[in-house]
Formats: sequence, C-alpha cells, structure tokens
Amino acid sequence: MDEASRRITDKLWRGILPTDDSVKTWGGYGTGLTCDGCDAPITSSEPEHEEEMSDGRTVRFHVACDGLWRVLKQALPKS
Repeated sequence: MDEASRRITDKLWRGILPTDDSVKTWGGYGTGLTCDGCDAPITSSEPEHEEEMSDGRTVRFHVACDGLWRVLKQALPKS
C-alpha cells in the first residue's frame, strides 16, 4: 500500500474523512490548498476534485486521491 492509501485509510478509520457519498462534485485545477487525502498541496498545474458532502462540508483531493477515497471507503465494514 502506498503512502496516500495509508493516509486515506487511516483518516477513514478515524472519522476524519467522510464515508458517505458526496452530493456534488466539482473539478478544476488546484489553488495550492491541501489535499484532504494525502495532505500535500494541490498545485495550479494539478487537477483537483472538490466533493460537497450532505453536511455542507467540502473535501478536496488530487484526482488520484479522490479515486482512492472512493474505493477505500467502500472497503470499510458496514456499521
């Protein structure tokens, strides 16, 4: 498992990242804000996904981190 996968898995288990599906998704280029998945900045040359959650929270990801989040949250045990 790579470092981004480890970070995202840890954040999902600890409840830092949401486990539900987003209600809206936007795409664009980064503005230097931190990726909520891997904690690295999303630069202006990198595509970014913003996910609006049902509670109004917005999480930002590199495209690859967004894909990891979507896959890894599905692997969590159902509560």
